[in-house]
Amino acid sequence: MTVNKINFNSDLGEQDEFFFNKVDKPLLKQINSANVSCLFHGGYHDVVKKVVHECQKQGVSIGAHVSFNDKENFGRKIQSWNKQSLHDLLSIQIQFMIDITKDFHMSISHLKPHGALNTLACRDEDLAYEITSFINKFYPNLIILAPSLSLLADASHNEGLQTALEVFADRTYEDDGSLSPRSIQGALIEDPILSQRHLKKMITEKAIISRNGLILKTPFHSICLHSDTPNSVEISKQICILLQSMNIKQKTLPELF
Repeated sequence: MTVNKINFNSDLGEQDEFFFNKVDKPLLKQINSANVSCLFHGGYHDVVKKVVHECQKQGVSIGAHVSFNDKENFGRKIQSWNKQSLHDLLSIQIQFMIDITKDFHMSISHLKPHGALNTLACRDEDLAYEITSFINKFYPNLIILAPSLSLLADASHNEGLQTALEVFADRTYEDDGSLSPRSIQGALIEDPILSQRHLKKMITEKAIISRNGLILKTPFHSICLHSDTPNSVEISKQICILLQSMNIKQKTLPELF
């Protein structure tokens, strides 16, 4: 099956106003969907409002980028959780984003876990189920943006939720389809051309390709680029050039369903 449309997403609103003007704002001219910080891992209220306003102007769909409550570690440290604490975590952050988008006559269309919450949900079936069952019960219209070949994606499918599978343009993969730990040299792809080549291989092969060269066939609907990856704005430009050259149309997540 030929790929003729895809979504391009990025995590935004995680830093200060300087970063917003230097990185977030230019990225919003390239991407189709924004995973906007709910302030539990980073960012500021006024910056999040600027991101949402810019999404409105650029026609970019908005998702709640939920995380553990851990600004100290940018949400990238595994935290303990239980059913009630997780539900509180999700409901507070989702409501925060609903309230902000409402001010701009917008609504959130998807949910994406951030950092350690995402990493853990991809390999912990209990956590993946708790997240997706909570969303299915209280926010069943939200699209779940989940990594391809993850337990989070499986749980979302099993709950009957709209599930968008994503791959990462700026990260390498292990042989099991998980992201290479950031502690491994080269796990973060900072070179725009190398990132473009990495993505082209995945699109061409319709697969995740591990850093050892293993080809893991999988469908995917979205490409993620982290805003805090060095050269992210230049990488985003190369991604858009690649998609245009392959006649792949960029769409918001709701336009894919």
